[in-house]
Amino acid sequence: MSRRSRVGPRSRLTPSWWLLPWLVGFALATIVTAAAASGAAAQDGPSPAQELADRYAPVLMVKAQTDECDAEGERFAPMSVDALLDNTDVLLRQVGSGNPVVQRGPGARDIHGLGGGFYLDYPGDALEPGCVYEGDYRRYSGGRSVVYAHIVADPDAGRLALQYWFFWYYNDWNNKHEGDWEGIQIFFDVGSVEEALTTTPVGVGYSQHEGGEWADWNDDKLELEGTHPTVYSSVGSHASYFGSALYLGRSGSEGFGCDSTDGPSNVIEPAVVVLPDAATDADDRYAWLGFEGRWGERQTGPFNGPTGPSTKTRWLDPFEWRDELRDSSVVVPGGDQGAAEVIGAFCGVVEWGSAQMITMKQNPLQLAGGLAVALALVAFALRRSDWSPVEPLPIVRRRRAGQIIKAAGRLYRSRPATFLTMGLTYIPVALATGLVVAILQRMPVIGALLASDGDVGAVGSFVTFGAGGLGHALALTIITAAVARYLRALDSDDPLGARAAVSETLHDLGGLASAAVRATIIVALLLVSVVGIPWGVRQLIRYQFIASTATLEDRRGQAALDRSAELVEGRWLHTAGVMALANALVAGLAILVGMALLLILADVPLWLFSIIVTASSALVVPVTAIVSVLLYGDAVAEANDAAPAEKLVTA
Repeated sequence: MSRRSRVGPRSRLTPSWWLLPWLVGFALATIVTAAAASGAAAQDGPSPAQELADRYAPVLMVKAQTDECDAEGERFAPMSVDALLDNTDVLLRQVGSGNPVVQRGPGARDIHGLGGGFYLDYPGDALEPGCVYEGDYRRYSGGRSVVYAHIVADPDAGRLALQYWFFWYYNDWNNKHEGDWEGIQIFFDVGSVEEALTTTPVGVGYSQHEGGEWADWNDDKLELEGTHPTVYSSVGSHASYFGSALYLGRSGSEGFGCDSTDGPSNVIEPAVVVLPDAATDADDRYAWLGFEGRWGERQTGPFNGPTGPSTKTRWLDPFEWRDELRDSSVVVPGGDQGAAEVIGAFCGVVEWGSAQMITMKQNPLQLAGGLAVALALVAFALRRSDWSPVEPLPIVRRRRAGQIIKAAGRLYRSRPATFLTMGLTYIPVALATGLVVAILQRMPVIGALLASDGDVGAVGSFVTFGAGGLGHALALTIITAAVARYLRALDSDDPLGARAAVSETLHDLGGLASAAVRATIIVALLLVSVVGIPWGVRQLIRYQFIASTATLEDRRGQAALDRSAELVEGRWLHTAGVMALANALVAGLAILVGMALLLILADVPLWLFSIIVTASSALVVPVTAIVSVLLYGDAVAEANDAAPAEKLVTA
């Protein structure tokens, strides 16, 4: 037993020695396999270029749509060009007679090496987009947003540019066109990708139309989400800005018109695809880089589709582009009604002019017909009145609408310094209005509403135009009263100077103000109520003669309102028409002057431009005041059955 017992254990140990080599071999194989897997994982990880591109990938802010096809919001997002390639809806055309189709649904290899004589044609009409492009974009992109990164390193100079290129399916701005390449570039003071991964950028340039804007990496205007710069993309044009605002463009580099990046906004965090410098072969993964044609329908001038990124000078030489960037963009302030009116008119005129260019291109007969009808209506309206020159004094005389307008202009031209002095009253009132708006913006409740709504939103517009409208009405009332006082004295043996007329008006401001404030409150409440808008407009015209009745008839408070309404009775349309025409002519002249100054004084800051606009308004407001006083005189003359004004004999 003891033997067996000894033998037994020995016989059980013998197999373990036999398995030992196998166990060692298995362990070694496991170690080798793990090392190989680790190496493969390292090779499959992102390249340094991809790592750098991902680290600083931009976050885009685009204005939210309230519904599909809402042109007030952004319809598109940066997408992959792969959605257009091998897409049978897209045509490759060659420039020539009829621009014949070369291929339907061309792929990257098909367009590689093609020059400027070729272009991609999307479904739809670039000049009449409707909702076609938005619908196609949604189908093609599948909701996936992509931007392209490209790195340009200059080791000798110790600098590097990290470019991000955004491809938008359609440009829905003043210069409508298919395809739109935009982007930003981040700059480093190092000469390699590996070094860039160990440092921070020095700054960034945002592309805007033909130019762009620069910000240092530590600049307050640059918003960062960690390491990711925030890009506010303007609605339609897709120009890249540093903030949410309304931007003014007066040149090619700024764009000609207005860019809006105001909210509410959707946040887009796109995927990043790194591109090489060039595609030398049609079988290259990014062979489309070798396409020098246009990524969109061929049109004339600003409506042409764009060429791709590799055709741009800054693709391989971004540093010269960096040196040309502006330090800032022109932001339209939310609290300045005078500048806002001129700039709003400028934006509208540019947009309207663009629409007329499109109409002229598509249907020149329609444009010509529309202009002919408009001119005919203006000529008809002018012929409806008597424009013969008449004596402007005395005030109480019968005069036709054309005679009143002409007499007002004649009076102003005969004494420009006098009426300009009275018009200067407009400036302190405008400054006081601006101060009131600034105070309102800093009040807790209104300030909070403005912060959530933005200066260009509904609350900002209400505050700006509400206070501005009240200020304008007060200034016009004071100037009209001064003009009435001056004209009455001018027709007597005891004439007044302009300063004396203004001084006496301000001395008697209590009675005038009581009537003006009552009228303003009544009209404002009716207009704000919405349902009372027709009555608000009715009362606005009925109260046109408050300044004249208070000054020339010594009426106060409600008595001035009642007398003005009495004089307008039976003459409402006539009064409304004459005052509307006078205000339109004066406002139109002021806006034209302001727009001309806006273009001529392109380097003037907006705060100084606002002062210039206010001063130019002071030049022309007295004309409206003269018209109002003479129209009052016509109403009194009709009520008293007075004689018509004497006609002037012209040589």
